[in-house]
Amino acid sequence: MDTNEWQLQDQSGNNKQSQINVTLSVPQESSDEVEIDLIRLFNNMKQSRRIYAWLIILCIVAGLCAPLLLYQFTKPMQTVSSVVTLDYQVGNEAVQNLTAPDGTSLDLTQILSSYVLSNALYGMKLSAPITISNLRANIKIERVLTDSSRRTQEIAAQMKEENNTQAFAQAQNVTLTYQNKFIVSLSNGFGNDESVTKLMLTNSELSVLLNRIISAYNDYLAETYADFSLPADEFTLIDPERQDIQDCLDLLASAESNLYAYCSSKPRSTRYYRSWKTGYTLADLMQDLQTCREVDINYLYSYIFQYGITKDKNSLILKYQYRLRNTELRKETLNKNIETIDSILKNYKNDEIVVAKQENDSSQITSTPTDYFNHLVMEQSGLYKDLASVQNRIDDLNNKIAKLTESNDNSLLALDSQESIQEELYKAISNCRQIYNQIKAHMEELQDSSQYKSYINSTEASGAEENFLKVNLKKMLIGGLAGGIVGIGLWFMAALTNEFKYHNDKNSKKEVAA
Repeated sequence: MDTNEWQLQDQSGNNKQSQINVTLSVPQESSDEVEIDLIRLFNNMKQSRRIYAWLIILCIVAGLCAPLLLYQFTKPMQTVSSVVTLDYQVGNEAVQNLTAPDGTSLDLTQILSSYVLSNALYGMKLSAPITISNLRANIKIERVLTDSSRRTQEIAAQMKEENNTQAFAQAQNVTLTYQNKFIVSLSNGFGNDESVTKLMLTNSELSVLLNRIISAYNDYLAETYADFSLPADEFTLIDPERQDIQDCLDLLASAESNLYAYCSSKPRSTRYYRSWKTGYTLADLMQDLQTCREVDINYLYSYIFQYGITKDKNSLILKYQYRLRNTELRKETLNKNIETIDSILKNYKNDEIVVAKQENDSSQITSTPTDYFNHLVMEQSGLYKDLASVQNRIDDLNNKIAKLTESNDNSLLALDSQESIQEELYKAISNCRQIYNQIKAHMEELQDSSQYKSYINSTEASGAEENFLKVNLKKMLIGGLAGGIVGIGLWFMAALTNEFKYHNDKNSKKEVAA
């Protein structure tokens, strides 16, 4: 069809009417021409309007539903997330970053360990069988930067856009710090990448599973870093019937000191946990223990050593002399170690750094200690501390030996006082053992409480699936409009087909008449 020729003709007859003809010219090889009467075309469309009205409605509905059906096959997997906050102390202060309770860097990859994931899946009935490997692939862990590190990262990104390579390189050398929280996300849809269809869990199952994973990680932290050991019962080793009075008193003082050190090593939150059974805290029991030391043990020490009370003086003197020789050998070893470190530190050369001054074209050399130098200084400090403790022990043993080797007058007085002193010793042992039983029961109650086992606080897993109508509203409008256009196009094509059929019949009659 080369040209379209519009002709408006007035025809006279019994019934006058206007007629609009469209002449379709065909190539010159053919002399056939097709005239389309637009009025007759629209009349044909009007006659079939009821049928095609339903067809248009059907096309619109199909266009609206097509995006929804497509969304069911291509919709993104649902993801639930939970914010986890660390809740324990490092030293005597609350944790401020991603630091483990022992002061090392916290290993968040343990959340993906088989130990944690298997404990999370254990005993849980799911609508689809999920393996540990599939579960691990759907977990994402995101650390939360501090405000200063976030600003540094934003500045570095801006410098990168501005192609400021020097400033960008300096920004990259800044160490990023993180808050004491992180985000754990779990995505739905489990299976290999090669699988066409993936196993799907319900929304409630997905949330419960993530909560169980976080709870299992908390149990891992408690078992790894919590001190679940109960205090050692050293008081059962004291037997005044078979041991010397001074030996019993030494063992009692050592047991009391070790029990007090056990309590003081606990964090503040543990020491001030108040028992719901007795109403006491560990700090209260430590105060009772200190009172027992000052009133009972120190009194016995002063009285026994003042009068040299003992069952077998000669045997005890030999024992103290043996301890004294071992302690003096320990002192000699410490002195040699201190001398060795002193000689190393005197001859040690620190690292040198050259600082250039651009103003006067001069340079300055500064020395800075290395990690090894700092390690030597700290080791030397520890040796001096041990040396002071050993020296106190030597002085104490010398005093004990001197008291035992004094005149027999004190010994005669000691023989008259042995029964009363032994009775006081039994009383002191009983008081300390009673406090020990209270501390042990207190720690057993504390270990069973949630406070002692809770190393993290987490929000409930949340992340509802997106509303499919809201997501696909724009696509539905486009699909409905496209369906309406397709329906109208089919209606017009059907009327146009009838018009061509009318002309074909008309031409056939002309040929027969000719």
